Amino acid sequence: MTTRAFSPLRSVASRIGGPAARRRAQGQSVVLVAVVLPFIISFTLLVVEVAERWLEVAMVEDALQQATRSTVQLLDYAALARGDQSLRASAGCNAVAWDDDPRCRALLAEARRLLVINLEGVRGLAEPPEALAARVRWTVLPSGGTCRFSSAAAAPVSAATPLLCAEARPQMRGLVGWGVYRPLVVAADTVDPIR
Repeated sequence: MTTRAFSPLRSVASRIGGPAARRRAQGQSVVLVAVVLPFIISFTLLVVEVAERWLEVAMVEDALQQATRSTVQLLDYAALARGDQSLRASAGCNAVAWDDDPRCRALLAEARRLLVINLEGVRGLAEPPEALAARVRWTVLPSGGTCRFSSAAAAPVSAATPLLCAEARPQMRGLVGWGVYRPLVVAADTVDPIR
């Protein structure tokens, strides 16, 4: 004859329902997972979408900043020889498209060309790079001044040296495809003063 040690837990489990109670607990887990899983997937997709949109906007900002940085280096070398820094534009232009004002057209054509090159390979654009580059609003201040942007969220930029500013609202789409969005992207650059 074998004797079994008394176990209060085993005794309680056998009285409550034994194996049938364990089967019910397993079934409840499946239901719980089925209810929670859509929320987890939705939250994960939201995090991925927000991160991708942030990255896409940063890539467009970088392309625009690089275009302004390169274009502001196009100085009027005759003026530079006289000790005066000025951009290669006959006068200032305020919030114009690249071909709106003949006084800035040559300078802004170069800025547009560089922007189109920089936008190649940027993820998330819902329009061709040429279409975005045609809508960019440029401000050219050959001898310096203050750029003001259309949104109060973008702070004005001031400089005593040649200043080139740009702003755009690209049409972009995220990774998950939750519609097109249009963030404000601004850039401004100047050259170091002659000492």
